[in-house]
Amino acid sequence: MRGDYTVLVELYRQLVSKWKEIGNRENWNYRASLSSLGNLYASLGQYQRAIEFHQQCLEISREIGARNGEGICSNNLGSAYNHPEQYQRAIEFHQKSLEIYKDIGDSPEERLHQRKSEGYSLNNLGTAYNSLGEYQRALEFYQQSLAIFRETGDRNAEGNSLNNLGTTYASLGEYQRAIEFH
Repeated sequence: MRGDYTVLVELYRQLVSKWKEIGNRENWNYRASLSSLGNLYASLGQYQRAIEFHQQCLEISREIGARNGEGICSNNLGSAYNHPEQYQRAIEFHQKSLEIYKDIGDSPEERLHQRKSEGYSLNNLGTAYNSLGEYQRALEFYQQSLAIFRETGDRNAEGNSLNNLGTTYASLGEYQRAIEFH
């Protein structure tokens, strides 16, 4: 994903086209390609295009009852809406994804994945509230995500939560706390 986004967009467009041609919308690869295309467009700053692809992924996931896919697509939609300053809409989608992740995952392996997904939803909720200037709410969500990432051993995501906490404390003018988290 760190390569040339325009090349990746073309490759994923071809994948989406082929999956559509095959006619198997239920196939996980088709939905994953839609989601990846949405993420690429968001990386290129084309948020409306990103929203369109994430929305397609969400609709298909709902149609076929793929709850995990619905959670992923909802979370991605929330992130896409956070950029064009549609923060309330972002919050709605992140909240929906959090509800889905709390509801699914029976086996220990599934539960671990779902806990990490809950952490990402919480972290994204923090980002949306941070964008709204609601720093105390943002801190609450970042703290919850940090606890989950520590519990699940996801060190990369833990670092992201710590960084977000530091940035938010800096926004509050609490520079010593910011330094501690950074």
